[in-house]
Amino acid sequence: MTTRTTTERFPWTAMFAIGFTVFATVTSEFLPTGMLPSMSADLNVSTSQIGFLVSVWAATVVLTAIPLSLTTRRFSRKSLLITSVVLFTVSNVMSAFTPSYELLLVSRIIGGLGNGMFWMIATGYVTTMLPSKWRSRGFLFISAGANLAFILGLPLGSALAAISDWRFGFVIMTIMTVGASASLFFLLTPVPNPHTENSGTKHSTVRDRSFPMVFLCVTGVFLVVGGGDLFYPYIAPFLIEIAHFTPLTVAVPLAAYGVGGTIGIIVAERLGRRPEDLSRNIAMAILFMAAMMVALNLVASSQVLAIVAIALWSLGFSVTEPLFGQYIMELASPRLRDFAGAMRTTAWNLGIGSGSFIGGILLVPLGIGSLPYLGALVLVGGATVALIARRRERALAAN
Repeated sequence: MTTRTTTERFPWTAMFAIGFTVFATVTSEFLPTGMLPSMSADLNVSTSQIGFLVSVWAATVVLTAIPLSLTTRRFSRKSLLITSVVLFTVSNVMSAFTPSYELLLVSRIIGGLGNGMFWMIATGYVTTMLPSKWRSRGFLFISAGANLAFILGLPLGSALAAISDWRFGFVIMTIMTVGASASLFFLLTPVPNPHTENSGTKHSTVRDRSFPMVFLCVTGVFLVVGGGDLFYPYIAPFLIEIAHFTPLTVAVPLAAYGVGGTIGIIVAERLGRRPEDLSRNIAMAILFMAAMMVALNLVASSQVLAIVAIALWSLGFSVTEPLFGQYIMELASPRLRDFAGAMRTTAWNLGIGSGSFIGGILLVPLGIGSLPYLGALVLVGGATVALIARRRERALAAN
Protein backbone atom coordinates (compact mmCIF):
# COMPACT_ATOMS: atom_id res chain seq x y z
CA MET A 1 0.00 0.00 0.00
CA THR A 2 1.35 3.43 -0.92
CA THR A 3 1.35 6.08 1.78
CA ARG A 4 0.11 9.47 0.76
CA THR A 5 2.79 12.15 0.66
CA THR A 6 0.64 15.04 1.86
CA THR A 7 -2.58 15.53 3.79
CA GLU A 8 -5.79 17.20 2.65
CA ARG A 9 -6.22 18.96 5.98
CA PHE A 10 -3.58 20.44 8.24
CA PRO A 11 -2.61 17.62 10.67
CA TRP A 12 -2.84 19.55 13.93
CA THR A 13 -2.46 16.54 16.23
CA ALA A 14 0.54 15.19 14.33
CA MET A 15 2.25 18.59 14.38
CA PHE A 16 1.56 19.04 18.09
CA ALA A 17 3.19 15.63 18.59
CA ILE A 18 6.27 16.78 16.66
CA GLY A 19 6.37 20.10 18.51
CA PHE A 20 6.16 18.34 21.89
CA THR A 21 8.88 15.92 20.82
CA VAL A 22 11.17 18.80 19.85
CA PHE A 23 10.52 20.42 23.24
CA ALA A 24 11.35 17.19 25.09
CA THR A 25 14.48 16.39 23.09
CA VAL A 26 15.96 19.91 23.13
CA THR A 27 15.37 20.13 26.89
CA SER A 28 17.10 16.76 27.29
CA GLU A 29 20.07 18.02 25.28
CA PHE A 30 20.73 21.13 27.36
CA LEU A 31 19.46 19.96 30.75
CA PRO A 32 22.96 19.67 32.31
CA THR A 33 23.60 23.39 31.72
CA GLY A 34 20.85 24.24 34.19
CA MET A 35 22.11 21.80 36.82
CA LEU A 36 25.88 22.26 36.67
CA PRO A 37 26.59 22.93 40.38
CA SER A 38 24.53 20.06 41.80
CA MET A 39 25.76 17.53 39.21
CA SER A 40 29.35 18.59 39.79
CA ALA A 41 29.07 18.25 43.57
CA ASP A 42 27.25 14.91 43.50
CA LEU A 43 29.59 13.21 41.02
CA ASN A 44 32.69 14.89 42.49
CA VAL A 45 33.89 16.33 39.18
CA SER A 46 34.65 19.87 38.06
CA THR A 47 32.07 22.23 36.59
CA SER A 48 33.94 22.21 33.29
CA GLN A 49 33.63 18.40 33.13
CA ILE A 50 29.84 18.68 33.43
CA GLY A 51 29.85 21.42 30.80
CA PHE A 52 31.84 19.04 28.59
CA LEU A 53 28.76 16.80 28.44
CA VAL A 54 27.08 19.31 26.09
CA SER A 55 30.20 19.37 23.91
CA VAL A 56 30.31 15.56 23.74
CA TRP A 57 26.66 15.54 22.68
CA ALA A 58 27.33 18.05 19.89
CA ALA A 59 30.47 16.20 18.75
CA THR A 60 28.48 12.95 18.52
CA VAL A 61 25.93 14.68 16.28
CA VAL A 62 28.67 16.08 14.02
CA LEU A 63 30.37 12.70 13.66
CA THR A 64 27.30 10.51 13.19
CA ALA A 65 24.44 12.44 11.55
CA ILE A 66 25.66 12.15 7.95
CA PRO A 67 26.76 8.47 8.23
CA LEU A 68 23.39 7.65 9.82
CA SER A 69 21.54 9.30 6.94
CA LEU A 70 23.41 7.07 4.48
CA THR A 71 23.05 3.80 6.40
CA THR A 72 19.36 4.12 7.35
CA ARG A 73 17.95 5.13 3.97
CA ARG A 74 15.71 2.11 3.47
CA PHE A 75 14.11 2.09 6.92
CA SER A 76 10.65 3.50 7.62
CA ARG A 77 10.88 7.23 8.30
CA LYS A 78 8.31 7.06 11.09
CA SER A 79 10.06 4.12 12.76
CA LEU A 80 13.40 5.91 12.64
CA LEU A 81 11.89 9.06 14.11
CA ILE A 82 10.43 7.07 17.02
CA THR A 83 13.70 5.16 17.45
CA SER A 84 15.58 8.44 17.74
CA VAL A 85 13.36 9.52 20.64
CA VAL A 86 13.78 6.09 22.27
CA LEU A 87 17.53 6.77 22.27
CA PHE A 88 16.82 10.00 24.15
CA THR A 89 14.85 7.97 26.70
CA VAL A 90 17.72 5.49 27.15
CA SER A 91 20.08 8.43 27.62
CA ASN A 92 17.82 10.04 30.24
CA VAL A 93 17.37 6.77 32.18
CA MET A 94 21.14 6.20 32.26
CA SER A 95 21.72 9.80 33.35
CA ALA A 96 19.14 9.57 36.14
CA PHE A 97 20.63 6.42 37.67
CA THR A 98 24.29 6.66 36.75
CA PRO A 99 26.73 5.87 39.57
CA SER A 100 29.66 7.56 37.82
CA TYR A 101 30.68 10.38 35.52
CA GLU A 102 32.00 7.90 32.96
CA LEU A 103 28.62 6.24 32.53
CA LEU A 104 27.02 9.68 32.34
CA LEU A 105 29.38 10.46 29.47
CA VAL A 106 28.26 7.30 27.65
CA SER A 107 24.63 8.28 28.17
CA ARG A 108 25.27 11.61 26.47
CA ILE A 109 26.85 9.87 23.48
CA ILE A 110 23.68 7.75 23.13
CA GLY A 111 21.59 10.90 23.38
CA GLY A 112 23.74 12.55 20.72
CA LEU A 113 23.07 9.61 18.40
CA GLY A 114 19.35 10.09 18.93
CA ASN A 115 19.67 13.82 18.36
CA GLY A 116 21.50 13.40 15.06
CA MET A 117 18.96 10.85 13.87
CA PHE A 118 15.98 12.97 14.91
CA TRP A 119 17.07 16.16 13.15
CA MET A 120 18.22 14.20 10.12
CA ILE A 121 14.61 13.10 9.62
CA ALA A 122 12.30 15.65 11.28
CA THR A 123 12.42 18.59 8.85
CA GLY A 124 12.28 16.36 5.80
CA TYR A 125 9.38 14.44 7.36
CA VAL A 126 7.37 17.63 7.82
CA THR A 127 8.20 18.74 4.28
CA THR A 128 7.02 15.44 2.83
CA MET A 129 3.91 15.27 4.99
CA LEU A 130 2.67 18.79 4.22
CA PRO A 131 1.87 20.51 0.94
CA SER A 132 3.85 23.64 0.15
CA LYS A 133 1.14 26.02 1.41
CA TRP A 134 1.34 24.57 4.96
CA ARG A 135 5.05 23.98 5.36
CA SER A 136 5.81 27.29 7.04
CA ARG A 137 3.14 26.46 9.63
CA GLY A 138 4.72 23.03 10.11
CA PHE A 139 8.13 24.57 10.73
CA LEU A 140 6.48 26.91 13.24
CA PHE A 141 5.71 23.88 15.44
CA ILE A 142 9.33 22.73 15.25
CA SER A 143 10.68 26.18 16.12
CA ALA A 144 8.12 26.68 18.89
CA GLY A 145 9.11 23.40 20.53
CA ALA A 146 12.79 24.35 20.51
CA ASN A 147 12.11 27.89 21.72
CA LEU A 148 9.90 26.71 24.58
CA ALA A 149 12.66 24.35 25.66
CA PHE A 150 14.95 27.33 26.23
CA ILE A 151 12.27 29.50 27.83
CA LEU A 152 10.60 26.85 30.03
CA GLY A 153 12.56 23.61 29.86
CA LEU A 154 15.97 24.77 31.04
CA PRO A 155 14.70 26.91 33.95
CA LEU A 156 12.56 23.91 34.95
CA GLY A 157 15.68 21.75 35.14
CA SER A 158 17.41 24.34 37.34
CA ALA A 159 14.38 24.57 39.61
CA LEU A 160 14.13 20.78 39.97
CA ALA A 161 17.81 20.58 40.85
CA ALA A 162 17.38 23.30 43.46
CA ILE A 163 14.30 21.91 45.23
CA SER A 164 14.93 18.20 44.78
CA ASP A 165 17.83 16.45 43.05
CA TRP A 166 19.42 16.73 39.61
CA ARG A 167 18.63 13.08 38.94
CA PHE A 168 14.94 13.83 39.32
CA GLY A 169 15.27 16.24 36.39
CA PHE A 170 16.34 13.36 34.16
CA VAL A 171 13.49 11.23 35.53
CA ILE A 172 11.05 13.92 34.41
CA MET A 173 12.73 14.00 31.00
CA THR A 174 12.44 10.22 30.77
CA ILE A 175 8.68 10.49 31.28
CA MET A 176 8.47 13.27 28.69
CA THR A 177 10.45 11.40 26.02
CA VAL A 178 8.38 8.25 26.58
CA GLY A 179 5.30 10.40 26.09
CA ALA A 180 6.84 11.91 22.96
CA SER A 181 7.51 8.46 21.49
CA ALA A 182 3.92 7.40 22.19
CA SER A 183 2.51 10.57 20.62
CA LEU A 184 4.56 10.01 17.47
CA PHE A 185 3.47 6.37 17.28
CA PHE A 186 -0.25 7.10 17.60
CA LEU A 187 -0.58 10.54 15.98
CA LEU A 188 2.04 10.82 13.26
CA THR A 189 1.01 10.18 9.67
CA PRO A 190 3.44 7.79 7.91
CA VAL A 191 5.19 9.19 4.84
CA PRO A 192 6.67 7.32 1.87
CA ASN A 193 10.37 6.57 1.75
CA PRO A 194 11.75 7.59 -1.67
CA HIS A 195 14.67 5.20 -1.20
CA THR A 196 12.41 2.15 -1.16
CA GLU A 197 10.52 3.33 -4.23
CA ASN A 198 12.37 2.59 -7.47
CA SER A 199 14.76 0.49 -5.37
CA GLY A 200 16.50 -0.76 -8.50
CA THR A 201 17.68 2.76 -9.32
CA LYS A 202 21.04 3.79 -7.89
CA HIS A 203 21.20 7.21 -6.31
CA SER A 204 24.39 9.18 -5.77
CA THR A 205 24.03 11.81 -3.07
CA VAL A 206 26.61 14.28 -4.37
CA ARG A 207 25.37 13.87 -7.94
CA ASP A 208 21.80 14.63 -7.01
CA ARG A 209 20.64 17.63 -9.03
CA SER A 210 19.68 19.53 -5.86
CA PHE A 211 22.93 18.84 -3.95
CA PRO A 212 24.87 22.01 -5.01
CA MET A 213 22.10 24.36 -3.87
CA VAL A 214 21.56 22.41 -0.66
CA PHE A 215 25.27 22.45 0.12
CA LEU A 216 25.39 26.21 -0.52
CA CYS A 217 22.53 26.82 1.92
CA VAL A 218 24.01 24.49 4.54
CA THR A 219 27.12 26.67 4.35
CA GLY A 220 24.85 29.62 5.07
CA VAL A 221 23.47 27.85 8.14
CA PHE A 222 27.02 27.28 9.40
CA LEU A 223 27.85 30.99 8.98
CA VAL A 224 24.66 32.18 10.67
CA VAL A 225 25.00 29.87 13.68
CA GLY A 226 28.75 30.45 13.90
CA GLY A 227 28.36 34.23 13.68
CA GLY A 228 25.67 34.27 16.34
CA ASP A 229 27.58 31.96 18.69
CA LEU A 230 30.76 33.93 18.30
CA PHE A 231 29.01 36.36 20.67
CA TYR A 232 26.01 34.62 22.27
CA PRO A 233 27.89 32.38 24.79
CA TYR A 234 29.45 35.55 26.22
CA ILE A 235 26.26 37.62 26.34
CA ALA A 236 25.90 37.52 30.16
CA PRO A 237 29.44 38.84 30.86
CA PHE A 238 28.95 41.42 28.07
CA LEU A 239 25.76 42.69 29.70
CA ILE A 240 27.42 42.85 33.11
CA GLU A 241 30.70 44.40 31.95
CA ILE A 242 29.54 46.72 29.14
CA ALA A 243 25.87 47.42 29.91
CA HIS A 244 26.44 47.38 33.70
CA PHE A 245 23.70 44.91 34.61
CA THR A 246 24.22 43.06 37.87
CA PRO A 247 24.36 39.25 38.14
CA LEU A 248 20.75 39.50 39.37
CA THR A 249 19.28 42.01 36.89
CA VAL A 250 20.97 40.37 33.88
CA ALA A 251 18.01 37.97 33.91
CA VAL A 252 15.85 40.77 32.45
CA PRO A 253 17.64 41.11 29.07
CA LEU A 254 18.05 37.33 28.91
CA ALA A 255 14.28 37.00 29.36
CA ALA A 256 13.84 39.61 26.62
CA TYR A 257 15.94 37.37 24.36
CA GLY A 258 13.38 34.61 24.90
CA VAL A 259 10.46 36.95 24.20
CA GLY A 260 12.10 38.16 20.99
CA GLY A 261 12.64 34.58 19.89
CA THR A 262 8.99 33.74 20.47
CA ILE A 263 7.84 36.66 18.32
CA GLY A 264 10.42 35.72 15.69
CA ILE A 265 9.06 32.24 15.04
CA ILE A 266 5.60 33.73 14.45
CA VAL A 267 7.08 36.22 11.99
CA ALA A 268 8.96 33.36 10.29
CA GLU A 269 5.70 31.49 9.71
CA ARG A 270 4.29 34.50 7.88
CA LEU A 271 7.43 35.05 5.81
CA GLY A 272 7.63 31.37 4.89
CA ARG A 273 4.24 31.22 3.18
CA ARG A 274 5.68 32.16 -0.20
CA PRO A 275 8.47 29.68 -1.04
CA GLU A 276 9.63 31.80 -3.96
CA ASP A 277 10.58 34.60 -1.53
CA LEU A 278 12.38 32.46 1.04
CA SER A 279 15.94 33.31 -0.05
CA ARG A 280 15.21 37.06 -0.07
CA ASN A 281 13.54 36.94 3.35
CA ILE A 282 16.43 34.91 4.76
CA ALA A 283 18.98 37.47 3.56
CA MET A 284 16.94 40.33 5.06
CA ALA A 285 16.54 38.50 8.39
CA ILE A 286 20.27 37.76 8.63
CA LEU A 287 21.19 41.39 7.91
CA PHE A 288 18.63 42.51 10.51
CA MET A 289 20.19 40.14 13.03
CA ALA A 290 23.67 41.48 12.26
CA ALA A 291 22.45 45.08 12.60
CA MET A 292 20.92 44.33 16.01
CA MET A 293 24.17 42.77 17.24
CA VAL A 294 26.03 45.94 16.29
CA ALA A 295 23.26 48.11 17.74
CA LEU A 296 23.45 46.25 21.05
CA ASN A 297 27.07 47.29 21.44
CA LEU A 298 26.36 50.87 20.37
CA VAL A 299 23.44 51.40 22.77
CA ALA A 300 24.83 49.37 25.68
CA SER A 301 25.16 52.50 27.82
CA SER A 302 21.35 52.55 28.04
CA GLN A 303 20.01 49.44 29.73
CA VAL A 304 16.53 49.96 28.27
CA LEU A 305 17.85 50.17 24.72
CA ALA A 306 20.12 47.20 25.37
CA ILE A 307 17.09 45.13 26.37
CA VAL A 308 15.26 46.17 23.19
CA ALA A 309 18.31 45.42 21.01
CA ILE A 310 18.84 41.97 22.48
CA ALA A 311 15.15 41.11 21.95
CA LEU A 312 15.36 42.24 18.31
CA TRP A 313 18.59 40.30 17.80
CA SER A 314 16.85 37.16 19.03
CA LEU A 315 13.87 37.93 16.79
CA GLY A 316 16.18 38.07 13.76
CA PHE A 317 17.75 34.72 14.56
CA SER A 318 14.38 33.08 15.23
CA VAL A 319 13.20 34.24 11.81
CA THR A 320 16.35 33.11 10.02
CA GLU A 321 16.69 29.59 11.43
CA PRO A 322 13.29 28.11 10.46
CA LEU A 323 13.30 29.89 7.10
CA PHE A 324 16.71 28.40 6.27
CA GLY A 325 15.46 24.97 7.31
CA GLN A 326 12.36 25.33 5.16
CA TYR A 327 14.37 26.64 2.21
CA ILE A 328 16.82 23.73 2.32
CA MET A 329 13.95 21.24 2.35
CA GLU A 330 12.21 23.04 -0.53
CA LEU A 331 15.41 22.86 -2.57
CA ALA A 332 16.29 19.25 -1.77
CA SER A 333 14.89 16.47 -3.93
CA PRO A 334 12.77 13.93 -1.97
CA ARG A 335 15.65 11.42 -1.99
CA LEU A 336 18.09 14.01 -0.63
CA ARG A 337 15.96 15.39 2.20
CA ASP A 338 17.28 13.14 4.99
CA PHE A 339 20.87 13.74 3.90
CA ALA A 340 20.14 17.48 3.72
CA GLY A 341 18.71 17.32 7.25
CA ALA A 342 21.85 15.55 8.43
CA MET A 343 24.04 18.16 6.75
CA ARG A 344 22.04 20.95 8.35
CA THR A 345 22.26 19.58 11.89
CA THR A 346 25.98 18.92 11.36
CA ALA A 347 26.50 22.51 10.18
CA TRP A 348 24.46 23.75 13.14
CA ASN A 349 26.59 21.95 15.71
CA LEU A 350 29.84 22.87 13.93
CA GLY A 351 28.68 26.49 13.95
CA ILE A 352 28.02 26.39 17.69
CA GLY A 353 31.37 24.79 18.45
CA SER A 354 33.53 26.89 16.13
CA GLY A 355 31.72 30.16 16.91
CA SER A 356 32.05 29.85 20.67
CA PHE A 357 35.65 28.60 20.34
CA ILE A 358 36.76 31.49 18.12
CA GLY A 359 34.90 33.96 20.33
CA GLY A 360 36.75 32.62 23.36
CA ILE A 361 40.10 32.96 21.61
CA LEU A 362 39.43 36.54 20.50
CA LEU A 363 37.87 37.59 23.78
CA VAL A 364 41.12 38.31 25.62
CA PRO A 365 43.20 40.17 23.02
CA LEU A 366 40.33 42.15 21.45
CA GLY A 367 37.93 42.57 24.36
CA ILE A 368 34.34 41.47 24.76
CA GLY A 369 33.06 44.60 23.01
CA SER A 370 34.58 43.43 19.73
CA LEU A 371 32.58 40.20 19.57
CA PRO A 372 29.28 41.72 18.32
CA TYR A 373 31.11 43.34 15.40
CA LEU A 374 33.00 40.18 14.49
CA GLY A 375 29.85 38.10 14.74
CA ALA A 376 27.96 40.57 12.55
CA LEU A 377 30.72 40.36 9.93
CA VAL A 378 30.31 36.58 9.75
CA LEU A 379 26.55 37.03 9.47
CA VAL A 380 27.01 39.28 6.44
CA GLY A 381 28.74 36.29 4.86
CA GLY A 382 25.64 34.21 5.62
CA ALA A 383 23.40 36.83 3.99
CA THR A 384 25.66 36.81 0.95
CA VAL A 385 25.20 33.04 0.67
CA ALA A 386 21.41 33.50 0.73
CA LEU A 387 21.61 36.10 -2.05
CA ILE A 388 23.86 33.86 -4.15
CA ALA A 389 21.34 31.04 -3.68
CA ARG A 390 18.54 33.36 -4.79
CA ARG A 391 20.44 34.31 -7.93
CA ARG A 392 21.17 30.66 -8.78
CA GLU A 393 17.59 29.65 -8.04
CA ARG A 394 16.28 32.24 -10.50
CA ALA A 395 18.83 31.22 -13.12
CA LEU A 396 17.78 27.57 -12.82
CA ALA A 397 14.11 28.54 -13.06
CA ALA A 398 14.76 30.55 -16.22
CA ASN A 399 16.48 27.61 -17.98
